[in-house]
This record gives sequence, C-alpha cells and structure tokens, in this order.
Amino acid sequence: MIEVTPGIYQLQLPMPNISLGHVNVYLVHGNNGYLLVDTGWNTDEAFNSLENQLAEIGIGFEDVSQILVTHIHPDHYGLSGKLKQLSQAKIGLHYLEKDSIDSRYINIDQLLQQVAQWLYINGAPTIELHELQTASVGMMKFVTTTFPDVVLRGGETISTGTFSLQVLWTPGHSAGHISLYEPSQKILITGDHILPTITPHIGLRPQSSINPLGDYLKSLNALKQLEVNLILPGHEHPFINLQQRIEELIQHHQQRNSEILETIKVKSKTAYQIATEITWMSDISGVSWQKLAPWDRRMAVLETLAHLESMRFGKKVDKSLKDSTIYYQTT
Repeated sequence: MIEVTPGIYQLQLPMPNISLGHVNVYLVHGNNGYLLVDTGWNTDEAFNSLENQLAEIGIGFEDVSQILVTHIHPDHYGLSGKLKQLSQAKIGLHYLEKDSIDSRYINIDQLLQQVAQWLYINGAPTIELHELQTASVGMMKFVTTTFPDVVLRGGETISTGTFSLQVLWTPGHSAGHISLYEPSQKILITGDHILPTITPHIGLRPQSSINPLGDYLKSLNALKQLEVNLILPGHEHPFINLQQRIEELIQHHQQRNSEILETIKVKSKTAYQIATEITWMSDISGVSWQKLAPWDRRMAVLETLAHLESMRFGKKVDKSLKDSTIYYQTT
C-alpha cells in the first residue's frame, strides 16, 4: 500500500501469470466510510492481498461504503460481488457496462456465437475460429458478478466528504469506461483509459460502439482540457504530464493507421490478414503475429478492426463484402 497523496492509497493486487503483474485499486478516505475504485479479480491471492493492505491502515471491508468500478473487465470488476456481500458498499458503474454484465458473464452463449461470426466474416480461418472464439472464456472464473446500486452516465460528482470525484465518461477501451477527476487536488484516476507506458487495447467487438477508436481519441482530447497534477492509472505506476502522455497515445494510433494503410495500398484484405502483417506489442519492442497467443491474436484482430472502422469514418478506407467476408481497401 502506498499513500499517493494524503487520504488516497494505491493498493497493488496480484495478477499471477499475467505480464502486467498487478492491478491498481485506489482507496479514498471518506467521513462516513471509504470509497474503493476498482476491486481486482476474484482470486484468493487478490482477495487476501486486499484484506491485508486494508488492515495496514486499520480498516476492514465493513469500512468501505462505496465502490466505483471503472469498467467490467475481470481485473477491475472481478471481486465486486464478493466485496459487496462483505461490506454492504454501494457499487457505482456506467450504464453501458451494466448492460453488458449478463451477456458477458452470465448468459454467454449468444455472445460467443456473435464473436465467432464476427471473427469469421472478418477473415479468421475456420481452423482457428474456435480457439479465437473461446480465448477469453477462462477469465470468467475471476469474476463474481453483481449489478450496480448506482448507475452512472458521466457528469455526476461522488463525494466522500473529504474528496469530490467527478465522473467522466471515457469510452474506448470499454464502451462504458469511466475516469474520475478530483478538481481541488487536480488528481485523475484513469482506470485503463490512460496508462503511463502501455497503450490500452481498443478493439471493435459485438459489445463495443461502432467506432471505439474514434470514441477513445475524442475522450482523450477532452481530458487534455483538465488541469492535472497526478494521474493514478489502473496498471503500472502513478505519473504526471497528462498532455504529453495523451499526445504519445494519439501518435501511436496515427502510426498504426499508417502501418495498416501500407498493407492495403495495393489490394484489399480482411482485418485478419492485415493483423498478421503488423508488428504487435510495440511497447515491448514488438512481437510478430506468429508469436502471439490465441488471446493476443484475437485482440490483434479486434484492434485492427477498430483502426479500420475509424479510418472508414474518416473516409480513408472503404469496405466491401465478397463471399460473406469483409475486405478493406484504401479510398
């Protein structure tokens, strides 16, 4: 546990066998109980780590009265159901995330079918389809589902009596992703929207908007207007220089667009074909398609789609349907 500023603590919860190593959750002091931002995923290691770190400042789960979840990915939402039972805390979540809980974690068959169809029409070979379709199913064990007590839309202010957190809707990484801004302290809690060195995954999938990368870039530019002295991200470490990091992220996506356009300047290709020709994980010096695990391959195809559709909205690419498969080409 690290007190990043008086009254706000960073707790690192373990994520074994994941390259990120841990997820950050934040504990915010309140006059009538603490507020917890994100929960970690539902493993004994994460739960015990959270319990022990709370004990370091002399509190237990019953002292947590509010939980805000930035988005419903397992590492941010996974322990929410269990913590709600133990603490009776009120859980706040954006309505778009709430609307995805059932199909993502409870009645998943239809979503799995949609994912398979989505990948197939975008060029995924039949021989790889099942592996790509089911790549995320194993993550369900890290989630205890619960529905929010407070449904957010962005624009609300959540007060603890000590801090006032403005809810900012920052879609892209997830359709209902939120960030939190404390104007008096000039602190921004970003979840997975902005990370200090890693580029957040922005993918086009059945549960996303029709242009998630466009949404992401728009919400990044909106955050540029904030006066921020400290950024508290969902992974890695706290950092400063918000405007500089936003420009780096925008530049990354511009470079990825250029790389994609280069692959289709001569002939049209599917999103899957394009994804196989791009270097991935540039944050760690780059990895070729052949070395990606199934989970990463699926994310690569979905991220390629997000870029293609963003450029289609910008009239830089067109798409066409041939033999039940979608192809993209430059305009």
